[in-house]
Amino acid sequence: MLVFCEVKAKGGPRFGDPLEMVSDEKVRRIRRAAEAWLAARPELDALTVRFDVIVEREGRLGCYRGAF
Repeated sequence: MLVFCEVKAKGGPRFGDPLEMVSDEKVRRIRRAAEAWLAARPELDALTVRFDVIVEREGRLGCYRGAF
């Protein structure tokens, strides 16, 4: 399995939740970049691909496996 991971944090709760920063457009850009990267590495074709998001909230990390 190959995991592409987006990591997000904000300066504090008054700035909103870091997960909100992973918009539909951001997801499209990450997927497009992953597809280009994988196209250049055909030896990885057999791997399962997963997209995770890691967020930092008040000093704690949260992991969203298979976020998109």
